[in-house]
Amino acid sequence: MEPVAVVTLVGVGLAVLAIAFYLISVARALMRVTSQLNVVLSSVGTLPEKVDPAEGVLDGINTDLAAVQELLEGLLARKAGG
Repeated sequence: MEPVAVVTLVGVGLAVLAIAFYLISVARALMRVTSQLNVVLSSVGTLPEKVDPAEGVLDGINTDLAAVQELLEGLLARKAGG
């Protein structure tokens, strides 16, 4: 076998090994991300139980914001009219 063919085969082999190493490292990183996302998803699943009591507070804030919006619209109407 000629030296050029041997060098080419060794180069191709090294390239295949490098790509395999890269793909294995990407797969490991994706596995870590997946496990962390599962932890986050399990935490998010419990949020509705914790958020339900805040509904009254949010309704109060929306009422206050509606009053502020009406006040600002009244001021704008007065400014445009006067």
